[in-house]
Amino acid sequence: MPIVTIDGRQIEVEPGTSVIQAADRLGVEIPRFCYHPDLRPEGNCRMCLVDVEGFQKPVVACATPVLDGMVVKTPHESSVASRAVNGVLEFLLVNHPLDCPICDQAGECSLQDFYMHPDYGQHPSRVDPVEKVHKRKRIDLGPRIVLDQERCVMCSRCVRFSEEVSGFGELQFVRRGNHVELTAFEDRALRDPYAGNLADVCPVGALTSRDFRFKRRVWHLSHTDSICAGCSTGCNLRIDHFEGRIERVVPRRNPDVNRSWICDEGRLSFRRLAGAPRLTRPRRGDRELLWPEAVACAHESLQTASTARGLPLLAFASASATNESLWLIRQYVEAAFPEHRLEFRLDRETEAVAERQDSLLRRADKHPNTMGALHLGYGRGVGLEGLVAMAEKGQLGALFMLYYPPLVGEESEETKERIVHLLQLVSESVVLTTHELPYLADAKLLLPVAAWSEEEGTYTNYQGVTQHAGKAVSPQEAVRPATDVLGDLWQCATAARRPTGSEHLFREIAASVPAFRGLSYAALDSRAATTYPPEGRMHYGQEGFAGR
Repeated sequence: MPIVTIDGRQIEVEPGTSVIQAADRLGVEIPRFCYHPDLRPEGNCRMCLVDVEGFQKPVVACATPVLDGMVVKTPHESSVASRAVNGVLEFLLVNHPLDCPICDQAGECSLQDFYMHPDYGQHPSRVDPVEKVHKRKRIDLGPRIVLDQERCVMCSRCVRFSEEVSGFGELQFVRRGNHVELTAFEDRALRDPYAGNLADVCPVGALTSRDFRFKRRVWHLSHTDSICAGCSTGCNLRIDHFEGRIERVVPRRNPDVNRSWICDEGRLSFRRLAGAPRLTRPRRGDRELLWPEAVACAHESLQTASTARGLPLLAFASASATNESLWLIRQYVEAAFPEHRLEFRLDRETEAVAERQDSLLRRADKHPNTMGALHLGYGRGVGLEGLVAMAEKGQLGALFMLYYPPLVGEESEETKERIVHLLQLVSESVVLTTHELPYLADAKLLLPVAAWSEEEGTYTNYQGVTQHAGKAVSPQEAVRPATDVLGDLWQCATAARRPTGSEHLFREIAASVPAFRGLSYAALDSRAATTYPPEGRMHYGQEGFAGR
């Protein structure tokens, strides 16, 4: 395989690897606008010019394959490459507007970062601002994207994404020279269900997210790596939050799962958390309880209604629950109820998990952890429909349920009716849930638990890939993580204490369940996605390089 030397450092790479890809693996920063690891290289922005020994002039690193023995110097080490990149920057800034203080991309703008770089930026302007070419601003491209033509650097990432990835092909360049413009056909609203990614791939402030526009400066945000809970793909994403409030969700690059993309449904799924009133305190009927009383009441009522009557307990857990919660439910039920059933299927999750909703990322199963539930021994019974039939025959003693409403889509009316009917049929029901939902109103005891983004845990996607989701914000008032509540119930059943931290529980799972053997949080995090922005741009002054 070819060996290339970049800024005095050698690396062996596969044939066909480009210079910029080899540099990324070494952690050597090469500036870029048009290059993106999940789009075809075009070489049209000319920002990635490098000096190659034996070549007469600088070449673009993104479209130049390495050759064995090639010696490359980047703008950090070569004055030739530095002057070339500086000239490209000057051309790009000739007509760029002077609205950085009000631009929504400020703090994440590649153009800002590159201009401030001491090796190839910081040139004085030789153009009077009144001579700049002016174009249209604040163009409405539908519910997701706003276009500012003056800020566009013509990198074509958005055009290539629309053509190659989503397949809608709704963007194009028109005119020529200084007057070239990015536009949608007839300025029509974008129909692309992945349009939010256009704001992610844009390296400047030309395409901005309508949902996040002018909401918060990015340097005020805290960041937590997580997994989308909107369907069984399990896209890697980052939750950006401020003072306990989620402000936006952006993708993290993981070539094995979602590459650099997420769908708009998943991007906005966090808004569902505020879509219905939250359940904030334990409640039996109309009476609010304190947690110690609520836990004791839950265990005793389930014991009385099930074990004492000689009927099996139904433990029903949502496929949106983490592996840790599913594991702890199973441990509690097995310890306390000799006769029990474990189920998670509200409808046809096991069939839908393999069905595509489109050709890119979205899947028909709107639960993030169907495969995890199967691995942990759930779903070997008759599903919700069959359980309702059993309850009608008086074959179930009580219902213990962990339920999360979907973040994408809605439960079917048929599913809601079955849940209502099941709650009416059983003599006792304890439901752990996140929201005040009308179809759970008949539950005898309601216990509030943390929602997605409010607890740490793992999900296993449709491919069988287990991934770690961090806790971004804290739940409100008396709401507790499901694992804490389940740990207290297990203590009621066994009179013993056990650690309920998610990492400890996952170690138990890995030691006991073959599908998780050899996994750990450290192993999951080590193979997780790279950071946002998804192209792996390195901010000036930071150590390391995200594009490795």
